[in-house]
Amino acid sequence: MNKKLYIIAGPNGSGKTTLAKELVREEKITFLNADEIAHRRGDKLGLRSGRILLKKLDDCFNAKESIVLESTVSGNYHTRVIQRARKEKYQIIFVYVFLMSVEQNLARIKQRVAMGGHNVPTTDVKRRYKRSLQNFFEIIPKVHQWELYYNGEDSFEVIARGAGEKLEIMDDAVYNQFKKEANK
Repeated sequence: MNKKLYIIAGPNGSGKTTLAKELVREEKITFLNADEIAHRRGDKLGLRSGRILLKKLDDCFNAKESIVLESTVSGNYHTRVIQRARKEKYQIIFVYVFLMSVEQNLARIKQRVAMGGHNVPTTDVKRRYKRSLQNFFEIIPKVHQWELYYNGEDSFEVIARGAGEKLEIMDDAVYNQFKKEANK
């Protein structure tokens, strides 16, 4: 299995793009991000950009290319992506990045906008936040390996990782807080 699908996920404002760009630089593979497509196209609602992303994703699968896909995983389309990747014999690596509260995510988005980055409506961030955290636990049994990152004050910190039945927790307190937040 040398074809890889990396799903870089987490709530809006958690640091997904920063983490994904590091991976893309290291691996030199295709990076698909609906927000960046929308920004380049001036597509404020992201409707056309979502369709473009799905077309590019399909093209990558057809070409048997490795892919980095960024998503909040707050909806359901990632389920179809994972099913397709399994069918196409991809190694699926799920990387999830989070902050401790939706308020922290909103503050990071506000900082990003002040620096010229894209905004996400507060109602969307709040709606997606809880579903994203809950979906983490539904996704991890469906992938080959996963890592959970906390994007704290200074840098990304690996909190836990797993593969199959294997679970390694590096920071029990933060992992338990994440689980508690997901189960609210």
